[in-house]
Amino acid sequence: MHTAWLKGLSKDQKEKRKQFLLANQEVLDLLAEVLEGDFQEYEPDYQNPSWAYEQADVNGHNRAIRRVLNLISLTKD
Repeated sequence: MHTAWLKGLSKDQKEKRKQFLLANQEVLDLLAEVLEGDFQEYEPDYQNPSWAYEQADVNGHNRAIRRVLNLISLTKD
């Protein structure tokens, strides 16, 4: 479980949060499935002067999805 879920909580609050998240694992798994389908691929068209900006946008989009997937994966640290 990623430590961001428990940051700033007391010991009792941490335990309650862990139990809450584990009880909702099925919803988090469904969200992961949806997000995994939202990854984008980019085939650069080097004739387009904006190709680097488009590539950067796709990279940022995919990085954000990976961040959320990392957070909702309760089996990893």
